Amino acid sequence: VDNPSCFVGLVLENCELPCANHGHVILGDPSPILFYPISSSEVRCLVDVPGQKVPSISNGDMTKYLKTTVAPQVPPELYDAFIAAVDKGNIRTMPNRSMPADPRPTPGA
Repeated sequence: VDNPSCFVGLVLENCELPCANHGHVILGDPSPILFYPISSSEVRCLVDVPGQKVPSISNGDMTKYLKTTVAPQVPPELYDAFIAAVDKGNIRTMPNRSMPADPRPTPGA
């Protein structure tokens, strides 16, 4: 099992997506950022953080990463809600796992 990255999740409150009721994928640098509605007033944001070790939430490294690296790439309609969600501090992480199959060559096939 490979852990190529980790999703960092936030819930943005009282904001509107650029195209209402649709999910959005931002092809950010260094990785994608997802936004999708979860209620009439909330939007979930998932930030893909590359690498097996993510910045620490407890010492403030994650907040710094989200504000300096991710926030400048967030659409203007969501920027203030994104910063508010980061400041609120309810940040969750989940590792992304990859389990590639081993090739099974069959002679004659």
